[in-house]
Amino acid sequence: MKRFYIKTFGCQMNELDSELVRQKLVEEGFQEVEDPSRAEVVLINTCAVRQKAEEKAIHFSRQMKNLNKTVVMMGCVAQVRGQKLHEVARADVVIGPRSYEKIVDVILDLERKQTRRSVCEDLGIFRLKRRKVGPGEFSAYISIQQGCDNFCTFCVVPYTRGRELSRPAREIVREAIDLEEQGITEITLLGQNVDSYFDGKYDFADLLKMLEDNLRYVKRIKFTSPNPRDMTFKVIKTIAESERVVRWIHLPLQAGSTRILKRMNRGYTKEEYIWQALMIREMIPDVSITTDIIVGFPGESEEDFEETLDVVRQVKYDGAYMFIYSPRPGTPASFFPDQIDYETKNRRLRRLIDTVNEGIVERRKAMIGREYEILIEGPSKKDPAYSVGKTFSNISVVVKGIYRPGTYMRGKVVSLKGHTPILQPFEEKEAV
Repeated sequence: MKRFYIKTFGCQMNELDSELVRQKLVEEGFQEVEDPSRAEVVLINTCAVRQKAEEKAIHFSRQMKNLNKTVVMMGCVAQVRGQKLHEVARADVVIGPRSYEKIVDVILDLERKQTRRSVCEDLGIFRLKRRKVGPGEFSAYISIQQGCDNFCTFCVVPYTRGRELSRPAREIVREAIDLEEQGITEITLLGQNVDSYFDGKYDFADLLKMLEDNLRYVKRIKFTSPNPRDMTFKVIKTIAESERVVRWIHLPLQAGSTRILKRMNRGYTKEEYIWQALMIREMIPDVSITTDIIVGFPGESEEDFEETLDVVRQVKYDGAYMFIYSPRPGTPASFFPDQIDYETKNRRLRRLIDTVNEGIVERRKAMIGREYEILIEGPSKKDPAYSVGKTFSNISVVVKGIYRPGTYMRGKVVSLKGHTPILQPFEEKEAV
């Protein structure tokens, strides 16, 4: 029985992939350990979206080789860099995201032949015949789609995850029902571009409706991430009419200037994005909208950046992931000649953060005095006397006391702690 350890970098898709690989290895007789020093095999699930995550993964791989571990480099960096990781990261096995079906065979083959291998084939979306839910788990990811056909000029995803591929809708529904029967009450649908989901008969709105109609105990259905260019009126209407689909839409802006959006190959204009966001707020009054924004994209002028701030002020986001642009090797934008210096990008990022926070504070203050049902996710990292929960709009709130993860409770927001609403429960729940 070989002992293994998995370390995951990057997105929720990587987290799901690591969980599926973990279950596959356990089924085949491997034993998971929590300390990498006790493992014979160390698997590293990598992310190529940002340079820092890639560097951390390579550094960790070299550390593990210094401890004489068998190292398996998985994920997006594995797909992009392939055999080069045998030297750069000293990895024994390099395996891409659509080759995980072979992961056990490759590890065992390495044991027999003592020969390093790189496997980056397209075997489709990796899945198990049946997933197992661990004790106390209440939330689960479900992969519905992988890959992307948009080819934004800054993004490596089409090169790491491949072209768009959707799972059959009925297969997804069966998996959701099976997870529900094991005690899951919240599911999150994952894909690089979920709203372009299409299995030949059903589109994304149809899939949401099928899940709504077929699930009994799942109370919350979430999804991430959509692309504004593929967000349809049908999807928005489906969310507005649903009792299970969470009132939260992550709507990546990336930039507020139509000129920069065109250079990014995003497929929409500033005006189209604002119109869509405001329509969503009108159709789903209690919705929360979050976003991704890149500052300092090649050629971004001060006027372009001001356009981004203008969108932020009009939409008033509930949260945002904000990044300084960093070139990813091989992407078209990495070859653009008009790169922005770090000092300018850093200055713009600070202004962007301040502007986004102004909108967040305004929207959080509007929550005071209102009633919400929250789903407890666990203890607060900032204050151990509080628990963290999410509203049906996916807003994080805290409540005094430590409660079991997966507990639903109703209450009223009475104040703010920084940007975080504090909930006063209507009735006492048993603390743990």
